[in-house]
Amino acid sequence: MQTTRKPVDFNKVEILRRHMLLTAADMADIFQVSRQTYNNWLQGKPLRPTNEKHVKKTIRRLLAIVKERNWPDEVVRNLDQRARVQRLLVLLR
Repeated sequence: MQTTRKPVDFNKVEILRRHMLLTAADMADIFQVSRQTYNNWLQGKPLRPTNEKHVKKTIRRLLAIVKERNWPDEVVRNLDQRARVQRLLVLLR
């Protein structure tokens, strides 16, 4: 029985990005890809299988941070962009 993998819906990723107060460049850094690669994904270009696995895992972790830590709370909202991303990167480790 062959199963088909559900592709990453980057419209939803963009909703998550905006909710988390991140820039597209921040998301590229979080996914460990270039800004151009992230833009390509937004335009519908396919992910390589190795990237897809990493991106899906990272999205699950980001969603958990939103849910479990109520991201972005008031403290996070009051941080400057760089500090906000650094705090998130610590949580993702």
